[in-house]
Amino acid sequence: MGDRKTSLTVAVDPRLAAYAEQLVETGKAADVSAVVNDALSEKAGRDALDRLRETAAQADPARVDRMLAHIDAQAAALPER
Repeated sequence: MGDRKTSLTVAVDPRLAAYAEQLVETGKAADVSAVVNDALSEKAGRDALDRLRETAAQADPARVDRMLAHIDAQAAALPER
């Protein structure tokens, strides 16, 4: 994605709007758009982590152990720095 922003029209709870404005007034955010961008970025990150945890929960422990052993063997073969 580029740096170009997409304009959205949203409705938020009054207390959340007041909180966003407070962040701007205290200099903790550049503007309300920055607050919303940060919140959505955090949500996207949490969702991605949840998906990763769901996938990891389905992993075959024996296969994971074999893969880790293979990685450890490769790492041991690397020259010292």
